[in-house]
Amino acid sequence: MSLGLAHRKELQKRRSQRIWSFIKIILFLAIVVGSSYLAFDTGQDIALRNLAYNKDKFEQQSTELENMRLELGNTEAALDKIQKLLPTIAIQDLLMVINQKAADGIPPERMGTLIAGMSQDTQCADPSQAKRFVISTPVSQQTAGAASFYRGLITVTGKGSPTLNEDGNPEAWFDPAQQITATFTLPGGEAQKATGILPLYHSVILQDKEYRFTLIPGRRSFADITVISCAL
Repeated sequence: MSLGLAHRKELQKRRSQRIWSFIKIILFLAIVVGSSYLAFDTGQDIALRNLAYNKDKFEQQSTELENMRLELGNTEAALDKIQKLLPTIAIQDLLMVINQKAADGIPPERMGTLIAGMSQDTQCADPSQAKRFVISTPVSQQTAGAASFYRGLITVTGKGSPTLNEDGNPEAWFDPAQQITATFTLPGGEAQKATGILPLYHSVILQDKEYRFTLIPGRRSFADITVISCAL
């Protein structure tokens, strides 16, 4: 009897061990599954937060990019407007002439009136026959010459620097390679001066006409001058 009882106790002990082992396996699997689920849930939450953050960041950067494009477009439009307002080289040259004329004492109002009266369809007469006159120098012995146009309406005289000989001494005639100063005397005694190296160009405006003068070197001591009359 004792042997049978012992055998039953041994069987119950083994059964209890198997049950406890099974329970431990179940607990282990539960812990593993629970930990995995917790890790997955945590990872999913982090991923969703990162996705929301990246989405907000993307929208913010998209807005900033759009604002930059708008600013760039406005800047380009402003630069284009400024470039259109800037004077061309020809207009800059004209402004220099206007400033020089203003410095010579010609009222800006008068220049504005004359420019406003000009038209694109300018009618000009043929160039006049060339006239010759003496360019006087400080050592010149010749009488100061003059060229007169339109029955004395405009008279032109000129002064220059003397030519130097091989010894460096001045001659009586002017040096065409040096600057000369041409004086244009108008009705009433008004005088306009133009300075430069020949050929020299100068325009005189009287009433409703513009007189365009051209001076070039002529025979020794002389300059040749022509004029074109144009209606404003």
